[in-house]
Amino acid sequence: MSGRLIPKDKDYPKLSKATSGYVENPYFEKSDLNRGYFCYDCIYFINGNDCAIVRKDGPDVNGEESGIIAPHGLCTLWIPDETKTN
Repeated sequence: MSGRLIPKDKDYPKLSKATSGYVENPYFEKSDLNRGYFCYDCIYFINGNDCAIVRKDGPDVNGEESGIIAPHGLCTLWIPDETKTN
């Protein structure tokens, strides 16, 4: 996947959080986001609290609603952004 970046300057059809398998766990909020499968290290993550392919609104797989895509969140569509990961 090296060098493959998703253009972030246009709108794409987005999946719901529940469909994507998205979940936030407060336990990971203060984790080292450069290690692990967090949204922060995903090629789809945008500007600190959004995603190119998952909607910010609606419930996650646990039925929780935060209104954001959290840097410490994760989902089944995660692809590493090799410019961020260690």
